[in-house]
Amino acid sequence: MNAHAIVQPLDAGLQRLAGIAFDLHQDRAIARKEAAYEERERSLSAVGKVAARVQGDAVTIAALQAEVARLRGENNTWRVRALGAEGKLARMAAAIRSMHSAA
Repeated sequence: MNAHAIVQPLDAGLQRLAGIAFDLHQDRAIARKEAAYEERERSLSAVGKVAARVQGDAVTIAALQAEVARLRGENNTWRVRALGAEGKLARMAAAIRSMHSAA
């Protein structure tokens, strides 16, 4: 048996091992890419949920701000009415005092 006959099966075995190692490396690389893609999808989904919640909160805040503005306007209306009533009450009290003074 010469050296070539001994080395040839070893060389073929090493080539098969190199092919298997390359395939395993490729499988790991693909699995990492798929895991990264799935993680990105989960993150985007979470971001989308948070964005929807923030948008919903913004709508709620806008509605509350409109309600506060309406209530402030209503409050101002009642304040003006109260001031008018106080003015009428003061005039009536002055009229009654003048009537008592005259009598």
